[in-house]
Amino acid sequence: MIRGYTAQEVREAEQPLLSAGQPLMLRAARALADRVRERLEAGADEEPDSPEPHRETPVGPRVLVLAGRGSNGGDGLHAAAMLRRDGIAAEAIAASDGVHAEGAAALRDAGGTIHSLAESSADDLRQVIAGAGLVLDAILGIGGRPEIPAALEPLLEAVRAEQVPVIAVDVPSFVDATSGQAAPSALAASETVTFGAVKAGLLLPGAAHLTGTLHPVDLGLGEHLPARPAAERLEDSDLRALWPRPERDATKYSRGVVAVVAGSPRFPGAAVLTCSGAARAGAGMVRCVAPQSVLDLVLQTRPEVVGQPTDTVDLEEIGRTDALVVGSGIGGEDPRARAGLDVLSHDIDHAGEHGKDRDGDGGAGGLERGVIDAGGLAAMTAEHRFGSDVVLTPHRGEAERLADRLGIGTDLPGPELAAALAGATGATVLLKGAVTLIAPGDGGPLRAQDDATSQLATAGTGDVLAGVIGTLLAAGLPGPDAAALGAMLHGRAGRLASRDGLQPLVALDVADHLPAALGAILAGALP
Repeated sequence: MIRGYTAQEVREAEQPLLSAGQPLMLRAARALADRVRERLEAGADEEPDSPEPHRETPVGPRVLVLAGRGSNGGDGLHAAAMLRRDGIAAEAIAASDGVHAEGAAALRDAGGTIHSLAESSADDLRQVIAGAGLVLDAILGIGGRPEIPAALEPLLEAVRAEQVPVIAVDVPSFVDATSGQAAPSALAASETVTFGAVKAGLLLPGAAHLTGTLHPVDLGLGEHLPARPAAERLEDSDLRALWPRPERDATKYSRGVVAVVAGSPRFPGAAVLTCSGAARAGAGMVRCVAPQSVLDLVLQTRPEVVGQPTDTVDLEEIGRTDALVVGSGIGGEDPRARAGLDVLSHDIDHAGEHGKDRDGDGGAGGLERGVIDAGGLAAMTAEHRFGSDVVLTPHRGEAERLADRLGIGTDLPGPELAAALAGATGATVLLKGAVTLIAPGDGGPLRAQDDATSQLATAGTGDVLAGVIGTLLAAGLPGPDAAALGAMLHGRAGRLASRDGLQPLVALDVADHLPAALGAILAGALP
């Protein structure tokens, strides 16, 4: 699991080591230089006719540092000096009216040049940038803000125009290291070498798409960091540890039974997609609660689904159910939406401090595990309360409409909006987006999954996701884990179905690729 911390938490964790005289900057610079050398050597292996990166005499500006005046610039300048001593050509552009004194002296002592941005013509800058094989963005570090001075815009545009690969030093410049908010024209890095601890903002919308591949560098801060991070991201190893696998003596009931309340005469396909997501993710049994015309369509595609033709949600009538998925393809006025909410929600006049009802058995219908999507979200009111094993799955528009009904500001940034909805409802909130945000209903750290492709922005893929999460809840996973793992697998299946974003997909493609994506992650074969 990747754990992210606020900028202030990282500063406070560094302080004991700095007070003890530990050379954190030089350690960070050495790790950065090593990563750059690995990158250049990998490029040389791919291009055998190109000059080797290791030379006794550096030739040409193979590495170009964009250096600010603070410690981040110092990291980059010291790394450039180390690269030159390793035989790799490196120089710098001073991106401010001054640079880190010790870092600048080290680079000059190693024979490197520091170009002044203010004193360089546009042609000079283009020539220096065009000759670079790699740019290190060391303008600003964890103290950066999502604002770019006008004087630096031409420099950043020149780097983009020359299409030189960028490595961000600690964090991409002009982003908020805590919130992830980023300036619109900040440089996008192919990778970020981050020091001491991952900054929470690197996992969140805004900065996440600028960060590229994360390379954390351990500087010994671990014991000084808070026990609870500000943000988390599950990795493949977490899925391998958490994913429910059937025991040798498993039955369809022990694997978990998902009841899907979805589909309507207007949107019958939603039931097909939700049931497919649940079935292909490994549910022991999928029940579909829908009108007969919808069930007929579902059974044409998924004959293993057990149909329940009804216009309400009665668990005694439906039969054994471990998790309930409510809302895909139905309207908020559909009686099944309100009935499904009543099954999962708690009596707020009698609920205990942990969100249970008076008998401690969960919702009014005795079920406390489920997913609320689409029409279920539209039917929610301020009267509804849930436990953290109920997962709400809104997209941004649905989240804003729900927030408005609950008296929450609708213009909050995504992380704050998800957390506010979780706090108001008690449920775990999964806010869909390029980076999927999961705010646990139990108040745990925010999770941010960045596994998907933009090809998933098509009708019905959210229905598949609801089914996947329903399967994981039915298998007994806690709501936050089910939501995060569901988002991870859903994103990877989308990448697999679209050939890593190269070709379009439709929602059923995502469901069909769930088993292969899961198998590849479990086998350690899918990046």
